Amino acid sequence: MNNVKKTSQTRLVVAIALFAAAVISAMALTALGNRSDTYWVARHSLIPGTEISESDLAQVQVALGQISSDYLSKNSSVVGSYVLRAITKNELLSVSAVSDIPRGAKSGQVPISIRSSDMPSDMEIGEAIDIYWVPEVMGLEKSGPPDLVISGAFLNSINRKANNFGSDISLTISIVNDQIFSLLGATSSGRLVIVRSNG
Repeated sequence: MNNVKKTSQTRLVVAIALFAAAVISAMALTALGNRSDTYWVARHSLIPGTEISESDLAQVQVALGQISSDYLSKNSSVVGSYVLRAITKNELLSVSAVSDIPRGAKSGQVPISIRSSDMPSDMEIGEAIDIYWVPEVMGLEKSGPPDLVISGAFLNSINRKANNFGSDISLTISIVNDQIFSLLGATSSGRLVIVRSNG
């Protein structure tokens, strides 16, 4: 009987030890999964081709778990890198969104003025846009078709306050350098219409 009792006690101790080990292991895995690290986020919208400076960045603590390697932590050197795609305000900087080498042609910032009715009212900074040129009709002249001037540009800034003093809105458009002359040439006559890019 004593042997049976000792065996039962041994089994109970082993069972308790295994249960405790399982609980501790689960707690450790949960703690590791919920561990927060510090990552870079965009302080404001960033346009493709932009060279990132300190003023463009902020830090945030988040728990990313298994996808943490897809994003740039505070230990990553980001300043001086180039933006490869549009990054929205407060978006985490992913590894695929920035590079030490600019992709394609560098971009320039071009200020333009358009009528408030020639752009969607809910358009926001950082959106991809297409720009069309619409000829002005003079007298009895027949209106010609609109032309696509720029495709795949980005909206860098909007000054809607200017609309309080008239019907125009001031914009800054980010486009590759070899498109700047086309855009400036289209501002000499007619009007420009901003359309959300489907690409």
